[in-house]
Amino acid sequence: MAKSWYGYQESVTYLKDKGSIGGYPDGLFHPRETVNRAEFLKLVFRSKGAAEPVTENCFADVPADAWYAPFVCAAKRRGMVSGYKVGSRALFRPEQPIIFAEAIKMAVLAYGNAVTEGRGEEWYKPYVDVLDSRKILASWSYVPWDPITRERAADLIARFVRHDEDRVIPNLSPGCGKTERSPSLVLSVGGRERTYLLTQARNASAGTPSPLIVAFHGRTNSNAQVREYFGLDRAASAYFIAYPDGVLSGNGSYSWSDPGDPAQELRDFAEFDAIVREIAESACIDMDRIFVVGHSLGAWFANAVACARGGIVRGSATVGGSTTMQNCTGPSAAMIINNPKDALSSQVTAEAMRDIRLEENACTTTTRRADPASLSCVQYAGCIRDPVVFCPHTIDTDHRGAYYPHVWPPGTAEAMVKFFGGL
Repeated sequence: MAKSWYGYQESVTYLKDKGSIGGYPDGLFHPRETVNRAEFLKLVFRSKGAAEPVTENCFADVPADAWYAPFVCAAKRRGMVSGYKVGSRALFRPEQPIIFAEAIKMAVLAYGNAVTEGRGEEWYKPYVDVLDSRKILASWSYVPWDPITRERAADLIARFVRHDEDRVIPNLSPGCGKTERSPSLVLSVGGRERTYLLTQARNASAGTPSPLIVAFHGRTNSNAQVREYFGLDRAASAYFIAYPDGVLSGNGSYSWSDPGDPAQELRDFAEFDAIVREIAESACIDMDRIFVVGHSLGAWFANAVACARGGIVRGSATVGGSTTMQNCTGPSAAMIINNPKDALSSQVTAEAMRDIRLEENACTTTTRRADPASLSCVQYAGCIRDPVVFCPHTIDTDHRGAYYPHVWPPGTAEAMVKFFGGL
């Protein structure tokens, strides 16, 4: 799990130490593989204690001697599952991949919550509301009908156990309620020393969670330079804002990846994780309000981070950057700002990135005008909980009046902060 989000690593370790979860004979956990219905019930019951012995044939496709029978039959007795009616038979379909909605229902009922199930296509909504109201797992962070992976299944159950037994509120970072300390601005990541600049949130305290923005610079500008022209420090004074450093190459340009990196495993995903972890452990951060921002190559990387850390990053806002990622790990809101005349970031790649977000967030292609009008923004309708805003602006000059469609347009920081504030 070395390349997984550190929070998922911690959840798996937590359940492993409790004896609730294990890996495969090859010594691996296979975090991105999907979980079937039988496997998930075993995880639920192992996290709460052993299931009762099998005393009846609970489903036609659950043999009494199957390894999963004790968990499935106990779940049926407790009203956690009812199976599928096929003629006169009731089937459980143990090998069928479980989706988020089903997993959430089983977990909510396993922990003794009384819930009246909804009707129709959104039958799962009352179960989702339980997780939202208790801040166990935010509803924006998953698509209910998507299959759940092993790492996310473990994270879901660990959140329940820690909330129920340890009285931990999962959206509060470890720094909440503790004596504040200054985060280290020098981190060791992958055997290399990495630094970042940090702007503290105004009126930050250990008792009030603050949102966090991680802002990435482009190929030719340093983090100090973008800190100046982004304008985020002024527009987002209530946020912690981290400005990581890219790796400087011999030709004077910066990078966020090594040559040949797979799209899903770019080198500096680890730097993003390390920065978030350090700030979250030293200050009180709302872990449901982590955002990424970028310009040019920094936009490309911010888009990649939001995709690779889907369900973790609440939203991205970028100017003039594409993406190389296709299969996101979860949903995330997106504001995409791009000038159609930008030769450094073509409109075709901006639209391709937009379409990835529309699909991931289950949006329609219907649009309405959105703020700010100066950037020609539209917002797409039908998105589940994660909006997508597309801004094909027509500002062609920089602050000196020179023709430069790749510009960071005036008012961009304010527009991004307003977008984040509405999530």
